Amino acid sequence: MAQLYLLNGPERGRSFKLREGVNFVGRSLDNDVHVEETTVSRKHLKILQKGEQYFITDLKSLNGTYLDGASLHPGQEVEVREGVPIAIGKCVICISREALRESSTFMDTMEIRRDAIPKNGIFSEDRDKTDREKLQFLYDVSDILGRSLPLKEALEKILDDIFTVMKGIDRGAFILVDSRTRKVTEAVTKSKKPAEEKKAGYSRRIVKRVLEKGNPIVISNMRTGQHDELVDTLEVSKIECALCVPMVSRSQVLGAIYVDSRQKAHGFREEDLYLFMDLGQRIALAIDNERFSSEVSRIAESLLSGD
Repeated sequence: MAQLYLLNGPERGRSFKLREGVNFVGRSLDNDVHVEETTVSRKHLKILQKGEQYFITDLKSLNGTYLDGASLHPGQEVEVREGVPIAIGKCVICISREALRESSTFMDTMEIRRDAIPKNGIFSEDRDKTDREKLQFLYDVSDILGRSLPLKEALEKILDDIFTVMKGIDRGAFILVDSRTRKVTEAVTKSKKPAEEKKAGYSRRIVKRVLEKGNPIVISNMRTGQHDELVDTLEVSKIECALCVPMVSRSQVLGAIYVDSRQKAHGFREEDLYLFMDLGQRIALAIDNERFSSEVSRIAESLLSGD
């Protein structure tokens, strides 16, 4: 019998039996699979089991459903293979007929679109190792965001993980902004060169464009002439390639993620973009939740003090 496994969070390792036909996943107690996680909608996902085939449908959830790094359109039925991770809010789940006692065992049997990983991308050229590291990275991010750490500490840990998985990058940054003014409120940066740690750690021009437009920018080779107005900035800094994606929650741009490399051109590919867009969605949700909690606490303190 197939089961659905929780792969992260406080209930990591918990499993639910899936029956033939329709199974509902969500936060409400009346679901077949009850997930006690605030980022999961009351009725988040429908899983249809037909023999040994599985089909999932996002039920217009607030925080969306992601399969292999791509967002599912609400109401769209998509087939999913056993063992493929599904992200619902901050929660990562998967369907399997075999027991998944340890994430390391699960990692060894996982496949992630090997044909989509380029030979000369930022990720290491050892594809088997790359697949495991990439999936482990997504688990670690979900785990970090689920620990209720201070936001800056969480972002620093995630940035460390990015440098561990993406061997070829030289600089990385999380840039947080005021959702109304788009002005930078904080930047968490990391560089391979200690002397650069105190500098901006990112291309302000590229980040500004992403924050203004709300769209990602990938410059795989600054010599191609793509994004001409941005190439000069990269050339002066001797940057071969750069990637920047917005962090968006509820249609509000809350910041951006930026990484670059001086080592080689054509360092970023489509799969890297999908990975960072997925990451941006998860972090934006965490930022949104923290800001909401802070605002509620501020209002409560104000009421108690009589102000």
